[in-house]
Amino acid sequence: MRIHKLGLAGLLLILFLTGCGNPAQETASSAENDAQEETQQETGEEEESGSGIEMTSWRESVQKMFEDPYGDYRETGGEIAFLTDGSVEDGGYNEAIYNGVRMYALGAGTSFSYYHADPNAPESYREVVQQAVEDEAGLIVCAGDVFGEAVGAMQETYPQTSFLLVDAVPHDEEQEEVPIAENVHCVLFHEEQAGYLAGYMAVWEGYRNLGFIGGREEPAVQRYGYGYLQGINAAAKDLSLTDVAVNYWYAGTYTADIAVREKADEWYGNGTQIIFACGGGLYESVLEAAENQDGLMIGVDVDQCRVSDRVLTSAVKNIGSAVTDALDEYYAAGGWSDEDAGQVKRYGVEEGCAAIPVVDTEWRFQEIPTTHFFEIYKQMKRGDRTVSDATDMLPEVAVLVNYE
Repeated sequence: MRIHKLGLAGLLLILFLTGCGNPAQETASSAENDAQEETQQETGEEEESGSGIEMTSWRESVQKMFEDPYGDYRETGGEIAFLTDGSVEDGGYNEAIYNGVRMYALGAGTSFSYYHADPNAPESYREVVQQAVEDEAGLIVCAGDVFGEAVGAMQETYPQTSFLLVDAVPHDEEQEEVPIAENVHCVLFHEEQAGYLAGYMAVWEGYRNLGFIGGREEPAVQRYGYGYLQGINAAAKDLSLTDVAVNYWYAGTYTADIAVREKADEWYGNGTQIIFACGGGLYESVLEAAENQDGLMIGVDVDQCRVSDRVLTSAVKNIGSAVTDALDEYYAAGGWSDEDAGQVKRYGVEEGCAAIPVVDTEWRFQEIPTTHFFEIYKQMKRGDRTVSDATDMLPEVAVLVNYE
């Protein structure tokens, strides 16, 4: 028999696997101490058992939750429906949200499914919402600003269906925000904070010619990019540099594309040293160019260091834990509570949900110790170092930016 309400232990496991706080430990020594204590605890448990039976680590136990022995996943329907216009195995944004959904669902004993919209057919976003409603989904989780218009148009049509909008708020066809209905909750992030840290550290490491290739010109991508520029500018100021330059371009796609590769090839060939690839699968094209031109890349949303040794670091926002947090609150309250219904919740540095990976990853900076990162991070957390989240105007920076 399973517990159908995700308890504290389950949430702690989720927080380790996908969650807030992992890359933003307060000090490197505390993380090392935790690891030592964990090792000692596991060793003690093995000695105490004395049975000769191989012990399964708790990390492996978490991974086993994805095996779905009770058949919670459904081809269609289910209590929770995840809607996306990309692959749920993209190694990045969509997979992070999907992992948050399925981790909660498998831990709590809730059925779930996922649906794909066609990014080349604008009408398909409303169609998949309609299909999920007809399949009797109780809570529909939508990935990205691309679903903002569909939810804005349909939220009041289906008042008995609840919506969780990730990285979006309801808006109309002209991108104007509309009032958020009581059956909708929105999760947004301070991407600008993660972008800032990535840009700041890249300049401090010694890079002077940088690039940014974003997907579509949408708020989350803009916040990443504008934060990146602010971080580059702050590092240049702190180091009294006058030779820092940035190329900046939106590709208009979140997928691998020949135009993206050609743009990255051009930049690397003309002296760009590192490119922040900010837009789902388009990183594949940037990475191909980096490998061809001996360049480097900054990943996005999740830790992409494992993808290639060309990835210096990643600007992460720990999407999975924010999703599980929202789902836990929803089901604990039997629906959106007064604090969540029709409201927007923003996750950032203060929640440990905007950073660059430090713990449980490979630190590839040669000139920057982790202690320096933590000091900058703590300054942001205390409010001593601020980052603008405005997207309606270009950030004011002294470094040279070539907007294409």
